[in-house]
Amino acid sequence: MPRPSDQNWDSVLARRRFVLSLAATLGFSGVAAAAGGRLDDPLKPTPDIVGQVTPDAGEDIGISFGDSIQRLIAAGALDPEKLRSDRGLPHWVDRLLTGLSTEPIRFSRDTAPYLVDLLWPLGLSTKAAFNEKSPINTLRIPGFASTGGWTVGRERNGYVYFNTVDAIDLTTQQEAMVLDAAMKTFRPCCDNSTFFQDCNHGSALLGLMELAASQGATAARLYQIALVVNSYWFPDEYAKTALYFSRFKSRSRSEVAPEVVLGPNYSSFSGWRKNVNDRLRRANVRLPPTATGSAACGISRLD
Repeated sequence: MPRPSDQNWDSVLARRRFVLSLAATLGFSGVAAAAGGRLDDPLKPTPDIVGQVTPDAGEDIGISFGDSIQRLIAAGALDPEKLRSDRGLPHWVDRLLTGLSTEPIRFSRDTAPYLVDLLWPLGLSTKAAFNEKSPINTLRIPGFASTGGWTVGRERNGYVYFNTVDAIDLTTQQEAMVLDAAMKTFRPCCDNSTFFQDCNHGSALLGLMELAASQGATAARLYQIALVVNSYWFPDEYAKTALYFSRFKSRSRSEVAPEVVLGPNYSSFSGWRKNVNDRLRRANVRLPPTATGSAACGISRLD
């Protein structure tokens, strides 16, 4: 094949440099057609990565609250009037505060902030033998964000409700399953496992795991549910994690086991920052501008 002229060769090189620069910023799929390349490049990010991690329609996790909210209210761990506040609540939350519910819990971008507040006292208060060995069960217990931050019970500091309420009925085997999953799942707001429920998200996920186990969820299902809810509570972090696996491992979100994603390498704050965020940043791979941010560790609907 004859070599192109110097002028044409310079044009080819310039075009390649432009395409590579654009790919680093927007991802290979967005420029593959313009480059004349293949759209099924194994290194390209998933096009709608945010929509896959947190679908607009939400996700039904197949678990209901039952009468657990009413048990919390009866014990004083949840005060409905404090939760309602002066801004009111959606009708579906009000229904949960007034009677038992068999309706499956549905996580979405709209419901996630309310659900963390409903599940938080459940994980904090539910009696379980493993709570006796909880890392927050120390003299420092009033000072954690999960305890001192829970001010929506009758008492001003939520630590008084820790491990005191029969809100969920668990067998010994179910407790063991929950403990195992809780010790192996993390959240990107800190470096602690779900078992170390030092913030609202830790307490809420622990409560949801207990609720799911009591309704027959398997160990595998606990991890699946945990990944769904963590993704809605921390959408940017888990979208970036999905982008990382797509870009560097050529694996879609559905191809990675939930327990791997939820482990310390990809879901603890330090692990996620080192293995996901820093790696994407060095490669100049970014989320699309539609990303929405993540929840803070505090009561989301009250001032």
